[in-house]
Amino acid sequence: MNETPLQATPAEEVKPMSFSDKLVGVFASPSELYDNVRQTPPTSSNWVIPTLILVVVGVIMAYLVLSNPTLSDQMKRVASEQMEKGFEKRIAEGKMTQEQANQARDMAGFGATSTMIFKYVAAVVGPFLSLFLGALVYWLLGKWVMKATAPYMKVVEVVGLTFLIASIESIVTTILSIGMNSIFATPSLALLISDFSVENKMHLLASSMNVFTFWTLTVTSIGLARLFEKDLPKVLVLVFALWILWLLFTIFGLGALR
Repeated sequence: MNETPLQATPAEEVKPMSFSDKLVGVFASPSELYDNVRQTPPTSSNWVIPTLILVVVGVIMAYLVLSNPTLSDQMKRVASEQMEKGFEKRIAEGKMTQEQANQARDMAGFGATSTMIFKYVAAVVGPFLSLFLGALVYWLLGKWVMKATAPYMKVVEVVGLTFLIASIESIVTTILSIGMNSIFATPSLALLISDFSVENKMHLLASSMNVFTFWTLTVTSIGLARLFEKDLPKVLVLVFALWILWLLFTIFGLGALR
């Protein structure tokens, strides 16, 4: 008897999740979400919408902080103190005269207007810089270290979706700042420090121990592991190691260069 050869069943095309499902997925089931991201064509809404949400939330939170006289004064005072310390160091090193420092101080003028402009610009430009530069670092990490072949824009989608977490962080941080009358009140170990100082490296390190940072890094690792098709523990180690190196450089390395 001649047997009829079995025909291979074509793989069922994976349909992109709705954005509402992605919104839930990034918090409830990131593995399922990022499997869908990997198996579907490039989708710009995966990074455009979360980034725009973060920008809008950031602008609103900036307005709330700047509208608070106590917080606004603290921001201006810290900026002014940092500027003065920079001038003093340059003068001591002979890189600047007192007259030049006075002129630079007059031009900078950390008043209400300059503080407001800086805060709003950071809220609008910051997310886009973090998105594309962060994705570039992760893409290079995947390509050079993990030998992954995922497209750069897919990594942008992975990072972009985590901005939904960052939006909640922005709201929580603003609530803490207003409630505690301190611009240093963040969901981190800095809450345990009563006299926080930006000149104290241990204080800066404590402020980096942020629950939302750990959450974001973990979800990012899950996304990269799914996208690169690598073991999650290895990706987690690499992502957190990269963060630790960045932390040490920004707190201790840059501090030594100032």
